[in-house]
Amino acid sequence: MRTIPGFCAVLLLWAVAAPPLPAAEEAPDGIELGGAVRLNYAWRDYDAQNKDRLGDFELELFRINLRGTVGEVLLDAEWRRYNDFQAIHHAWVGYRFNDRLHGELGITQVPFGILPYASHSFWFGGTYYLGLEDDYDTGLKLVHDAGDWTFHYAFFKNPEYADDSRADRYSFDLVTGGEQQNAETNQFNFRAARVTRLEGLGSVELGLSLQAGQVYNRSTERNGDRWAVAAHLDSRIGQWNLQFQGIRYEFNPRNPAGLSRDFVQLGAFQFPFLVAARGNVWSVNVARSFDVSWGPVTGLNCYNNFTHVDPRVAQSAHSIQNVTGCSISAGGLFTYIDWIAGRNMWFAGGDGIGLDGATAGRWRSRLNINVGFYF
Repeated sequence: MRTIPGFCAVLLLWAVAAPPLPAAEEAPDGIELGGAVRLNYAWRDYDAQNKDRLGDFELELFRINLRGTVGEVLLDAEWRRYNDFQAIHHAWVGYRFNDRLHGELGITQVPFGILPYASHSFWFGGTYYLGLEDDYDTGLKLVHDAGDWTFHYAFFKNPEYADDSRADRYSFDLVTGGEQQNAETNQFNFRAARVTRLEGLGSVELGLSLQAGQVYNRSTERNGDRWAVAAHLDSRIGQWNLQFQGIRYEFNPRNPAGLSRDFVQLGAFQFPFLVAARGNVWSVNVARSFDVSWGPVTGLNCYNNFTHVDPRVAQSAHSIQNVTGCSISAGGLFTYIDWIAGRNMWFAGGDGIGLDGATAGRWRSRLNINVGFYF
């Protein structure tokens, strides 16, 4: 690896020397069973047949959750069934060492950027499709709650599936296929965040995240490197939530001669696609919650989530995603109503992220309504 070893050594020493780590969210004694069933309506302005039918309405997800404790061991797992595939969302065992110590081993959320999500909508932010939001990998994570500060330390051996050719997954990772033969391995994460409480107003969290790992190329059998750094602000003032985040990321694969290193292949939800190997990502989100009493409806959260991907490679183009919508709480029902607009953006009519394709300058959009029953 080119510039990673020194960083990894410092991170490992920091983790070993760190004070005891935090308590997890209280888990029930024994194992609780939960889950969800979700239906989804989608109208896409870039799909002529979908428009002719005035959209499509179908079962989108069935999921099962297991969570609790057995003895002193924490357990948390979620399995999902989508229309055409099934996937593990997360599955870990943990231990609470004391009121400030919590560890997780297994498929667990990568501690990077704004947690738990850098967005409010059903579609997440554009960072999700880059594997930099709500990502789950296989490894070990420790969390240290030091009052106003929270520290995360983690090592991930590989993504949730060791089969790098599998695009049937929830999290976006490097996937192999065709001439693209790069896979993620040996990743270290460090995250530090401090919450400042504003008397009578709310709170502001400022944070820094570092991520570094290897990129193994199955064709050349050589390791490249990858890294990402993020700085964020997550403020909660009354019923308002403002989020700002900046990310710099870079993949440096060791491809065969003649294959460009400017683009890498990510994949999830059965589809691989190309992404600019280096770039900056900017996220600006605003949301406001409302307490209401409209029959069964008890809460609304309305938002606008904006992401701009600025690729730093040759023959590329900017990608933008903007989602405007509201989520609605009504007992066990939770509904998202979203208008997602994208330019050169995967899952919003684009061919990938950062590609300079024939349609890179065109805006595409879709109306999405997701109704879920959670139990």
